[in-house]
Amino acid sequence: MTAPGRAGFRLTDAVRRRRDKPRRYLRPGLTLDDLFGELDRLGVRYAVLRWFDGLPSVEPGEDIDLLVADEDVPRLRPFLASYYVPLGTQKFDVYTVSGLPGTDFLTVPYFTPALASRVLERAVLLRGRYRVPSDEDHFDSLAYHAVYHKGERSGLPADAAAEPPAAAGEHDYAAVLAALAERLSLPVSLTLDGLDTYLADKGLRPPLDTLDKLGAGNAWLRERIEKLWGPSDAGMPGLAVFVLRERARHLLDRLQVELLREGFQPLETIELTGEVAERVATEVRGGNWGQGPWPVAGGGPAAYVVAYDLTRSVAEAAGPDGPRVTDAKLAIRERLLGTLGPGEQRYNPLHSSDDPRQALDYLAPLEDPGVVTRLQRRIADIRAGMVFPYPVVEVLPSLQRRAVIAVVRHPEHGECVCKLFYPSSLRFLERELRARTEFADLPESPALLEAGPNYLLTPRYTDTRRHVRRTLAGMRHVQLAPWASLAMARLARDLHERGAYLLDLSTQNLVTDPDAGLKVLDWEFLQDHRGDAPALAGSPTVTGRVPDRAADSPVGGSTGVGRGTLFRPLFTGVPRAVLLAAPGPLLAPLAETGMVAFAVLRAARRAVLRVASASRRRAKLAVKAALVATLGRAGAAP
Repeated sequence: MTAPGRAGFRLTDAVRRRRDKPRRYLRPGLTLDDLFGELDRLGVRYAVLRWFDGLPSVEPGEDIDLLVADEDVPRLRPFLASYYVPLGTQKFDVYTVSGLPGTDFLTVPYFTPALASRVLERAVLLRGRYRVPSDEDHFDSLAYHAVYHKGERSGLPADAAAEPPAAAGEHDYAAVLAALAERLSLPVSLTLDGLDTYLADKGLRPPLDTLDKLGAGNAWLRERIEKLWGPSDAGMPGLAVFVLRERARHLLDRLQVELLREGFQPLETIELTGEVAERVATEVRGGNWGQGPWPVAGGGPAAYVVAYDLTRSVAEAAGPDGPRVTDAKLAIRERLLGTLGPGEQRYNPLHSSDDPRQALDYLAPLEDPGVVTRLQRRIADIRAGMVFPYPVVEVLPSLQRRAVIAVVRHPEHGECVCKLFYPSSLRFLERELRARTEFADLPESPALLEAGPNYLLTPRYTDTRRHVRRTLAGMRHVQLAPWASLAMARLARDLHERGAYLLDLSTQNLVTDPDAGLKVLDWEFLQDHRGDAPALAGSPTVTGRVPDRAADSPVGGSTGVGRGTLFRPLFTGVPRAVLLAAPGPLLAPLAETGMVAFAVLRAARRAVLRVASASRRRAKLAVKAALVATLGRAGAAP
């Protein structure tokens, strides 16, 4: 059906969606025989994976699972497409060898590259029309699907002693596998355990990192992984392997710096060359080093940085395993990509293990028998130095990138705050100590009770929040009382006159104690100007801008004006220049007017964005409903 005024436009085109899932639908008006005839004419390398004996007849509601060579996916587009509104035509699930975006399974390739390539290379014609796996590949691919994708939902028992699952599978996997095994004379146990062992012996079992992802929806597989590889922490909680790819090889030193910024201690760096590189490329990530969803590929594995999550080094602070490694990988990946020049295409520079069990699996291809012992020794040394000097009352919440903070019980001072620094972060301890000694005359500097080789003690301040004028919805930052803004302006001036500046001076770092008054808690980024200092208005303390020659910068810091600095007019109500000029009694009314105006504008903007987002959702639903109704009346004619 063609819309008026737009020649060549099909109504069905309007409901096509981006290809983020394997599901496709046959173009209306096209038969299955037409489709497979066109695929053969175009030389598309494909295979119908299973349940193909009745083709071109397909049971109602059944989909057709299609494996396609990566390079041939574009040739499917005239015939198979994704739609927001299903058209009632034959459903397909399309997968590729490398698991290209929209043709993967749970973010990983559907089969191992070796199995997928073999299925396509040895595909045979069924009744001279449909390309299907050879008998051996049919057995292997169906066994793979039953074991790793379905698990007990396949209807197969876990082992020879187990009863088949109560709920029968959608298809009779056991019968088809038994018939194939008989034709092939395969002495294999048709159980999940037996088929997994069979596939492993043929080198077709997925790598551990892939199994972990497949196990998310497969209870049997999760138990099998635990049985074969042990618990996810592998007895070495905190161990991680970060894999730098070839295109980013020149960023190896930068990667180690960024790991430290995220709270990971590099333990060993291994540049991958020769046979070791080949083994890693083959055995890690299932040999899949394609471009994925990126414009260009990052190349094969170039280097390992084996690292230790320092948040696991203090027994009292170690919580349950979380997405620390994944979060760090994603953050570092973006910062590495920030080094790209104008016009350079983005690529994936970095991969990582997800947990210590995977990390040890990544180390296996190195064939270095001493590597685990060396890592255990280094981790033990780190942990031995990360001990609080006094009994811990409670660990305080923090990101723990450079130190762990806890309330401890001191024999003289009672309950006080202890900041225990990692071995690689002692320069931050020196800055905190400097703030409490050289800058102790500044009212906002915390008092020093005691300092040791890797810790310092500070009073446990109580926060009355008297410095807070107003909270801001959706933000951790607050608007400041005018007197507090003036105090911060004076602090910036005093630091500037002494040739120093403090990065990461944010409203979150302030407390007002009923006795000690206003305090700035975090001084880790106290640094001296290198070379000529700018004017006060351009001081990094005020602007939040990281100088080019800064020794350290907070994670997320940039060369632009920092959004977190408390001198933003949103937080103070007045421009920085006005605040630094110390306008005296005029500041309070000016600041209040400005803060109210900024808060109202921000709230209005947030409301507009919410309304616009809701409107887009409603419009999208309305369009879908209209299209469904139209298609229902007019049919799905091409």
